[in-house]
Amino acid sequence: MWRCVVTILLVVACTSVTRPESIGAAQPIEEAEFAYERGDYTQAARLFSPLAEQGVASAQFYLGLMHEKGRGVRQDHSVALMWFRKTAGQGYPGPQNNLGLIYERGRGVRKDVVRALMWYTLAATMLSGGEQKTAITRREHLTSKMTAAEIEQAQEMAWRCQQTQFKGCD
Repeated sequence: MWRCVVTILLVVACTSVTRPESIGAAQPIEEAEFAYERGDYTQAARLFSPLAEQGVASAQFYLGLMHEKGRGVRQDHSVALMWFRKTAGQGYPGPQNNLGLIYERGRGVRKDVVRALMWYTLAATMLSGGEQKTAITRREHLTSKMTAAEIEQAQEMAWRCQQTQFKGCD
């Protein structure tokens, strides 16, 4: 009987410890997003950084945007690329257009139109609204300059990326 009571108390204690963490994680992300939206990029970066390190995809995406544009942090396309890749690796569709543009223009990486087309193709299938239209426009523009073999390679890469649940994208 005593063991049963101790076991129940341990389960309750463990459950109550994990619940506030998940509830508390929502508040910092909201604070960080609010800081970003009001243009307080330094504060946003300070709030997003620990969340991004913990693997919160939206925080990683925002940090990628901030490094890409130099908002609240030093502009660094390589760091932006790192955060966008981590976000995309979780299947979060936000950074796909950004990754396409980085590879298309060679910002922080060697220019790679095949990889750019792969990301635009993924964005066109996963996003909606204006972001999807942007991806389709960029994809069409890029394919007009590419060979059939390059286009086929990009489509195969996009398929493999989806099949591996975004683990085989780079």
